[in-house]
Amino acid sequence: VVTFEQTDPLYVLNVSDPTNPRVTGELQIPGFSSYLHPIQIEGVNMMIGVGRHVDPRTGSNDGAKISLFDVSDPTNPTENATYIDLGAYSSADNDFYSFRYLNLNQKLILPKRKYTRRPEGNFDGFIVYDIRLGNITPSYEIEHANSNDIYFGCWYNARMPARSLVFQSQLTTILSHSVISTDLGTGVQNWNMSLDNGIDQMECGGYFYW
Repeated sequence: VVTFEQTDPLYVLNVSDPTNPRVTGELQIPGFSSYLHPIQIEGVNMMIGVGRHVDPRTGSNDGAKISLFDVSDPTNPTENATYIDLGAYSSADNDFYSFRYLNLNQKLILPKRKYTRRPEGNFDGFIVYDIRLGNITPSYEIEHANSNDIYFGCWYNARMPARSLVFQSQLTTILSHSVISTDLGTGVQNWNMSLDNGIDQMECGGYFYW
């Protein structure tokens, strides 16, 4: 269980007696997790948390945060690893269907959005992470629109929510205005289908502003 404002208390509760639930362990860390997902790594009970990083000095919410919690000891939960992406957002914060974790590959697939208000540094797509004990590492990114097109382009007002699926080691990602197939192991793109091909320039608008 997490509750949050600027810090993220994580509570472990014993609910074996539903009439008398009790807290067995607690962890407080900066930021917060909007979604928790139970996993096992090398037989160790863990949880992935996806949420926001909060600057402890200013209290400002300044980026996406992925946490790996070790909950194998219910009396002493710990934060085993973190990854912070400053200036970025993930729709997995509030749309949990956009979250995907692959147990066999130990890969986490999350949508990422970043808007810089200039032609450079914008991003809308997915990041594939390798999850290991003590380590969260970005493996590769899947770009659904390039930075320049996000800033200058004209797009239909219809947008698809972030979704991903894997079949026969091929990753298909669906987001905003395109569907992309990528080799899961190598990150090499197989194909990219844009749903905005042939757009009527009189019926379009900014990428993030419809």
